[in-house]
Amino acid sequence: MAFLPSGGRVVLIGVGALGQFGVQFLRLLTAAEVIAVDVCDAKLARAAELGAHRAVRAEQLTGPVDVVLDFVCEADTLALAARLTQPGGLIMRIGSGEGWLRFGRGVVPPEVTFTSARGGSLADVTAVLAHARRGELRWDVETIALDEVNDGLERLRRGEVTGRLVLTPGRAA
Repeated sequence: MAFLPSGGRVVLIGVGALGQFGVQFLRLLTAAEVIAVDVCDAKLARAAELGAHRAVRAEQLTGPVDVVLDFVCEADTLALAARLTQPGGLIMRIGSGEGWLRFGRGVVPPEVTFTSARGGSLADVTAVLAHARRGELRWDVETIALDEVNDGLERLRRGEVTGRLVLTPGRAA
């Protein structure tokens, strides 16, 4: 990874289900120090279980870091990314939040690359499946009945879902 030197530091903002995979892939594929950031203690604990070197709230974190992966992408998380990233580093927007970041002198360090990610290639998916088949990945899935979808959405909004919710047909038992 061009932006992440051996022994570099990477921050993942938001360690829900997708961010938890990010922690695992970084540990499998790099020698970087992996730092997980979230507002939910249960998600921080899960990130630590999955291999994050540090799992902290944003106010406990100082820079500089080489790479920030923002799985939330709200205005406050993008501002945090800009504050943490060192000159010449990388900020990758992954989450679907609608935040924005003013891009100018004094806001973003010099020569920071700002990019976004969406999906992956067939080769990427094949590599992910190979890691899963070897038992190198862990994930949390909770099934809920279709008639519980509104409760599930409320739990998501409150940050109470650690992994993924999967809807199943039918009614709750």
